[in-house]
Amino acid sequence: MSWTLNPVGGPWLVAIIAAVLLGLCAVRPRGTLTRRRRLSLAALRIAACLMLLFALLRPEVVRTQTEVLRSALLVLVDSSRSMTVEDSLGGKSRWASAMELLNQSRGSLEQLGRDHDLEYYTFDQSLRPAAGADALRGVTPNGDGTALGKSLAELLENEASERLLGVVLLSDGAQRAVPPSDLAPQVAARRYALEGTPIFPFAFGSPAGGARSDVAIDDLLASNSVFANTPTRVTGRLRVDGYPNQTLTVQLQWEDENGQLQVVDATQITAGPAAAEYPISLQHTPSRLGEQKVQLRIEAQPGEVLTSNNAQATFVTVREGGVRVLYLTGAKRIGGEPGVEQRFVRGSLAASPDIVVTRRKLDYDPERESLTRLLDANDYDVYLLDDVDADALDAATWEEIAECVRQGAGLMMTGGHHSFGPGGHDSSPLTPVLPVTPGRLERQRFGEPLRTDMHLADPVRMRPARPFGVRHPIMQIAPNAADAWDALPPMTGANRFVQRTLKPNAQVLAEDPEHDGAPLLVASQPGAGRSLAFAGDSTWRWVMAGQGEAHRRFWRQAILWLAQKDDSKKNPVWVELASRRVARGAPLEITVGANPAEGNSAPVELEVTVRRPNGDTRTVPIPAGENGGAGVFREIDLAGDYLVTATGRQSGTVIGSAQARFTAPDNDVELDQPGAEPAVLAQLAQITEQAGGRSLAPEELPDLLAELAAADPEVLEEVVARVTYWDTWPFFLLLVALLSVEWWLRKRWGLV
Repeated sequence: MSWTLNPVGGPWLVAIIAAVLLGLCAVRPRGTLTRRRRLSLAALRIAACLMLLFALLRPEVVRTQTEVLRSALLVLVDSSRSMTVEDSLGGKSRWASAMELLNQSRGSLEQLGRDHDLEYYTFDQSLRPAAGADALRGVTPNGDGTALGKSLAELLENEASERLLGVVLLSDGAQRAVPPSDLAPQVAARRYALEGTPIFPFAFGSPAGGARSDVAIDDLLASNSVFANTPTRVTGRLRVDGYPNQTLTVQLQWEDENGQLQVVDATQITAGPAAAEYPISLQHTPSRLGEQKVQLRIEAQPGEVLTSNNAQATFVTVREGGVRVLYLTGAKRIGGEPGVEQRFVRGSLAASPDIVVTRRKLDYDPERESLTRLLDANDYDVYLLDDVDADALDAATWEEIAECVRQGAGLMMTGGHHSFGPGGHDSSPLTPVLPVTPGRLERQRFGEPLRTDMHLADPVRMRPARPFGVRHPIMQIAPNAADAWDALPPMTGANRFVQRTLKPNAQVLAEDPEHDGAPLLVASQPGAGRSLAFAGDSTWRWVMAGQGEAHRRFWRQAILWLAQKDDSKKNPVWVELASRRVARGAPLEITVGANPAEGNSAPVELEVTVRRPNGDTRTVPIPAGENGGAGVFREIDLAGDYLVTATGRQSGTVIGSAQARFTAPDNDVELDQPGAEPAVLAQLAQITEQAGGRSLAPEELPDLLAELAAADPEVLEEVVARVTYWDTWPFFLLLVALLSVEWWLRKRWGLV
């Protein structure tokens, strides 16, 4: 212990103040006082001055003492259901083997606990403390997931104030978690390495996950939106383990008008001698409109224990077909013939019995032909223009087509030497209803050299654009649309759209990554109609490369979208789901909107509720927006079908409602593929190797504990404590008391 002084302003200032205070103490009070009273006042005044001098000197008492810091050993045990798999030595479960190992290590644990703190935890989807090794024996391993990485991270945060000796991890090493609990265990282990804390993992179980027979349906894929009377393909994978040379039947089931699943297609697969996966592809042509449930299913097999993975389901929306199309095709030169593209497009559209195409060839002879009689006599749903120059038709025809689009028809202009700006459409009556604004300096005259600056060079690859294209119904050419677009060959060229030519309400649905994301397919909604600008003119290459199905889907879906046969948004209230199959624990984005009646400008209040499989109803908050918005539903913790209902109110009156369903598969992530992953545990030990981490066999746990117990248990740390008395409440109160008593006595004795 030592004393230190830190005088205010230095010792000379304190000395001067002390002299002044002592001088004040020597001043005798006026009036006649007895000697006793005079000495009392002097004593009080001297005591107050001494306290002030004490405070000005600011003394500190410095004490240095040594403290013993105990280390903590953390024991983390996996309590998920995969620990019940009986594939450890002697046919025991992984959990039983772990408990037996801890029991065998009881003596070492007790020895270790004398000098160190032992903390026990269990984990599955979350981390939980345990009262001790004996309390672990009362735990039932029934967790539905294994968030190994998240649990390791939380454990380090919980014990941040402790000096950690290490972490003993007893687990099968397999992480089975969904966002946001899917932090990689290796990421958490790197935090331990930075803290200098070793991880000692002990692996239980076999990578094979125990010998058992099982069949399972994996990776169900189906388009969210399909059209009536169009063949719809549903794909998936059949995983077979343990049924060699047996013939297995996989069924495609489709929901009927009574809500019952009916078998509409089936296929048979003969399993091989070893575990394997087999692709499934089944087809159905729906005729009933609306939202319907679709399921791939295989019957439970003899001896099969786990049957929750024998079926996978989703929902599709079947939309209306039946469209009349006027297909205007232009010639490459005056008096010439249209290009090859139109033959392949007509062939793909002819495969749809509900699409009727009327083709009219325009060869610019005579120039500015009139089709007003044809348009007056027919009510076309879609106008498709293939390389048609503005000079092909007179202004009255163009104006009538534009007015039809504004009244609800669809318009699609495809690429070509005489489309858009090169075709002189900058001043055409059609321009106001196109998604792009053609430039007046882009004109391509017949007979003149081709302007290469108006076109993208070969190759042109078409890919869905974000954010609108990836989920747009036109771009869903296969159940797994992204892979399907990657498989398509490039086009030979396309018209060049620049961003400044896109109209404010336009949405880019497809782009070309080969040309810095140049727009290829642009959509807009002029008036009550719809319009597409497609820069390409060589989708026929898809058919020649064996991708005829993708070609048919693209053109059919483009026509049906233009004819507004796909869209629920024309309803007073609509709802869209980001996915129709959502894993338990994962969030789902729900987008809703309203189309209020014309003339009613009152805001629309949207209420979204979700009915869960157990009948409970939850409300999804929707941020305020202009007749629409998006919210996130997170309470997907039950397997089964969920019903989303959106209700719109305007001035307190219900204007409409809409519903959509999605399903959470009854997948048992813990027992579906319960194989242990000792390699993951070995990685955790390797990451913390510099801190002493290492991977050990289960039987080596007692040796590890004995080694840790034999290490120096104590860490001595010097702690410096500084004590001051001049800045405390008692010191201040005593000074105030002295001054108050001195003043009170002077007052009583008539001195003031």
